[in-house]
Amino acid sequence: MLHFFRQKNIRRNVLWAISGIIIISFGFGFGISNYSGTFSLTDAAGKVFGRNVSIKEYKNYYAATTDQAILMHGENYKKILPFIDMDNETWTRILLIKEAERRHIQVSDGEVIANIQGFPFFHRDGGFSQELYQTILRYLFQREARQFEEGIRDQIKVMKLLRSETGSINVPDEMVRKEYERRNQRTQVSYVLIDPKNFLKDVSVNNAAIQAHYDAHREEFLTPDAVKVSYMTLRLGEKATDEEKTSARSKANILSQKLAQGANFDETAKAEGLVVKETDFFSIDNPDITQGWSLDFLQKIFEAKKGDILPPTDAIAGIQILKVTDLKPAAILTFEEAKPLVTQQIMSEKASELAKAQGTELVTSFEQKLAQGMTFDLAASDLKLETKKTPFLIQGDYIPEIGISSDFQDATAELTKDKRLSKVVMTAKGPVIIYWEASQPLDEKKFEEVKKDFATTLFEEQRVSTMNKVIKDIREKAKLENYLDKPKKQGKRL
Repeated sequence: MLHFFRQKNIRRNVLWAISGIIIISFGFGFGISNYSGTFSLTDAAGKVFGRNVSIKEYKNYYAATTDQAILMHGENYKKILPFIDMDNETWTRILLIKEAERRHIQVSDGEVIANIQGFPFFHRDGGFSQELYQTILRYLFQREARQFEEGIRDQIKVMKLLRSETGSINVPDEMVRKEYERRNQRTQVSYVLIDPKNFLKDVSVNNAAIQAHYDAHREEFLTPDAVKVSYMTLRLGEKATDEEKTSARSKANILSQKLAQGANFDETAKAEGLVVKETDFFSIDNPDITQGWSLDFLQKIFEAKKGDILPPTDAIAGIQILKVTDLKPAAILTFEEAKPLVTQQIMSEKASELAKAQGTELVTSFEQKLAQGMTFDLAASDLKLETKKTPFLIQGDYIPEIGISSDFQDATAELTKDKRLSKVVMTAKGPVIIYWEASQPLDEKKFEEVKKDFATTLFEEQRVSTMNKVIKDIREKAKLENYLDKPKKQGKRL
């Protein structure tokens, strides 16, 4: 269909935004590569809007989703690909494309051409380069031109769909002012924490409840791929000279070559007077950070096979050489393995419910005592509660003894001199009751300086929020059934 485009060097200066489609999900994805060789291409990968999506069709969409990751991140996409839930991203793409087609959204060849010619990395000498385009497709994307171009066509359909839903977004000055105040006004509060730990003695859980919770949430107890490594360290002091560092790296390279040629890891270390240590199993979700390995090096660890010797790397203590000693594939914990976690989770939830109930009663008591003229501190003391006072904080600041809590700060933003007491607010530490103490006035000059940029930021946030809601609504309407997800929930790699 776009044969004429691939044969001619047509030039147009059009740039198309692709943001918002690839949504980075940090955590292991279970992409199509995990299922290769298991299904026939005519088998169904899933069902959307009541119609099957074949494995072949899914693989095509998966490849197009990978194209979008490359377009967004260039050559660096390989570094972050393990952290993207490509299965989820692919299904999101399928749902949006199917919805766009249901709405009869069309994309012309001219739009596809203009879009592709807008990408700067296809340009050379000030314009679109057909030769460069073909080279990048072949070596970076590893795709045929027609496949890539049809993927771009689908992407434009999706963007038209999302633009039709976000076109009416408006951010009036009043909203800009109110939101700026919420995020930037420094407020000091006092609060009391109703600690759920104090209620653990009042809760219990039986085996039937533990089993039922485990059966209903088995996928939550999926442990990701884990690895164990041995390492030897050529130590360097904090004040090591460049010469000492160079010498250590040279020695590490020589030892690494010997190990790669089959030398025994432990014996080699012993001969050099080095100590071999071994880590516990760790995963990409919960990596071993004690040694100071870089993200790139951690990625190499998870790409290695059992027995592999990794190249020397910088660490906190010096230069290290690592060997992958064991691998543990992803699996769902058995009931017996998960039982302590399930028990703790249920008891914590029950204790939090009791703490919240008591907090609701305490709010009424506080209201009565404050109405009688008591201060918040005196009222808390009368109720045998300990108060804590924060410094002046803005959104995103760390709250002493609570941590980062958006619910806490959202509740604080609603408090004023005329409305000082909050309702019960749930935090990771437990329910709290917050009391407004004081707010610092806004810097009006600074607000006027940043107002325009802040309004733009607010608009983009509204747009992304609307897009996420659209995607959620389409998911619910499509009644997605992901057949590829079943092996994942069973803790298997097919």
